[in-house]
Amino acid sequence: MQYATLPAHIIDAIWIIFILVWVISMFSAKRTMRQSGVNWLTYRIITIIIIVIIIHYVGVKVLIFGYVPNLSLQWLGAVLVTIGAAVAISARFYLGRNWGMPMTVKENAELVTTGPYAYVRHPIYAGVLVSIIGSAAAFGLLWVIILVVYIGYFVPSIFVEEKIMANLFPETYPAYRARTKRLIPWVW
Repeated sequence: MQYATLPAHIIDAIWIIFILVWVISMFSAKRTMRQSGVNWLTYRIITIIIIVIIIHYVGVKVLIFGYVPNLSLQWLGAVLVTIGAAVAISARFYLGRNWGMPMTVKENAELVTTGPYAYVRHPIYAGVLVSIIGSAAAFGLLWVIILVVYIGYFVPSIFVEEKIMANLFPETYPAYRARTKRLIPWVW
């Protein structure tokens, strides 16, 4: 079986593009006024993703976990990674200079409620999780572990960030929260 398939290359390319967009866009963000979370974890997770991509190319993942990629699952994974990355990157651009590391407060923060934020309050998290699910479908156990780590980081971050937003925007955030879901449109 060939492990360096077209959908595998697409998935890897999408993750590389995602990481580049994130790193480049960090330089245009507003100044951070307050930090409420453990942001070093985000850097560790990005590092893990890069390592997984490298491992994917040398094939060690298959040796370690015994997972043989299925081409149909890889195509499904490529679609999910593409959709998830598009949602996350779109949300990042809608935030503009208001974007910051999770659980931070930016100088002159603004409440963004358009684009993907019109449907869910945390579309970046939603997009990243969909992309990780796609990678797990395509490549197996290692990405399932990364999914669990991300869920363990994102869910508490969601609750902290919503408290921050309620404090920053006491007049507008309650109405926004009432008409949107946290992560999955129409569900949660």
